[in-house]
Amino acid sequence: MIYVFDSSFILATIIPDEGTPEIKSLHKKINENDEKHTSQLLWYEIANVFMNLIRRKRYNAEEVSRFFPFLAGVNLLTDFASGTNYSKKLWNICIECNLSSYDAAYLELAERKRAVFCTMDDNLRAIAKKRGLEVI
Repeated sequence: MIYVFDSSFILATIIPDEGTPEIKSLHKKINENDEKHTSQLLWYEIANVFMNLIRRKRYNAEEVSRFFPFLAGVNLLTDFASGTNYSKKLWNICIECNLSSYDAAYLELAERKRAVFCTMDDNLRAIAKKRGLEVI
């Protein structure tokens, strides 16, 4: 099976106090041999969220640095789509769905890969379903 993960899903799996029984149950459905894709945007979002965890004093830098092995263990395939045509596709999704370009990037990737879309964002989940994607 092919999956596309957004940052909300990944962060909920690797940050201890973000995890829920629901996310752990969902994660168990994904086989280690399944293809797991994400947008290149994820890596910027991860660094930003990790820095905010430190700024908000939820975790210190040493604790945050321990999240990286868990992140590496997910074995994500990063999509590097770019260019004018790609930007126009994202813009069209933004307009059609009233989404940020960040959310549109994950949604576009899931559509292009015909993948199961993994997000914890309720609004994005609803939009993906309306667009015909399977969502967990």
